[in-house]
Amino acid sequence: MQFKGSLMALQVLVERLGIPCHWQHHGPFEMAVFDDGVSNLKLNWWPETGELRLVGDPEVRDDLVKRLAELLED
Repeated sequence: MQFKGSLMALQVLVERLGIPCHWQHHGPFEMAVFDDGVSNLKLNWWPETGELRLVGDPEVRDDLVKRLAELLED
């Protein structure tokens, strides 16, 4: 997945998923750590390339990838 906007715009988009998270800066990428108490999902975003990568529990991740892709299309 790709996102070429600003960090603030991405944060607003991720907020629309309705899952609490907090953001961390890690050198070349930004990371949203989802605080759902169930999974270990993290969304990594590299602003320079626009690459978005959701990592963590596949049982929860696949649904979230689909929902995030739909939001990115809007």
